[in-house]
Amino acid sequence: MEHIVKSFDRDLETVLAELTDMAKVVRTQLIDVAGALQTLDIETATCIMKRDAEVNGYEVVVDALIESVFARRQPAACDLRMLIGMGRMSVDYERMGDEIRNIAASIERLHALSPELVVHRESLLKVVPVIVDMMNEAIISLMRGDCARARKIIECDCTVDEVYKSTCHGLIVHMMKEPKTIEEAQALMWTGRSLERVGDHVKNLAEAVIYIVEGADVRHEFYTALTERDTFVGSELGK
Repeated sequence: MEHIVKSFDRDLETVLAELTDMAKVVRTQLIDVAGALQTLDIETATCIMKRDAEVNGYEVVVDALIESVFARRQPAACDLRMLIGMGRMSVDYERMGDEIRNIAASIERLHALSPELVVHRESLLKVVPVIVDMMNEAIISLMRGDCARARKIIECDCTVDEVYKSTCHGLIVHMMKEPKTIEEAQALMWTGRSLERVGDHVKNLAEAVIYIVEGADVRHEFYTALTERDTFVGSELGK
């Protein structure tokens, strides 16, 4: 919906543009760290860790823009949800950047992997394209206000969780058999944990889109419609 005051539309578009640029940087970081994990490229891993500051900078910019719109426009209804939702998404992108930095740091602990550990690394790497697709879909769903697309993203997160659980189990068994490789196995386990957390944050992005479009809070498998939530809160207060 366009506003009578066209500059309001431009303000929202500016926030969205910064958020989209932030998303692209985080996506590139994830793809790059997967490549570094594949080749155990310490130099690339170091560059990825340094670039995390760029992601942090985007969060600061997005926050400042949102605060400016609040101060000047006093947004309400769908505009208010849009700004709150984009603020939530900015936080999730920043935390995704942190997890990617953690993966890059773990690469420094990986040396010549045994064939058994290579198998587990490949299992983790297979989930990266799934997460990248989820990230792409999150931006598309935001741009189009497509909640059906957002809900599919939430369902896809189960795939990431399952890969993490199965890989962890395999690594634990491996460490029991080969204690000498504990350091490398632990590094892979932490990498899997970080990838699982990145998937969780992408799920959060999808939940933010649903909040923006429908006004429904579906975080933590909690709830659906705003009116239902208000009824719930009122009934609880009346107890």
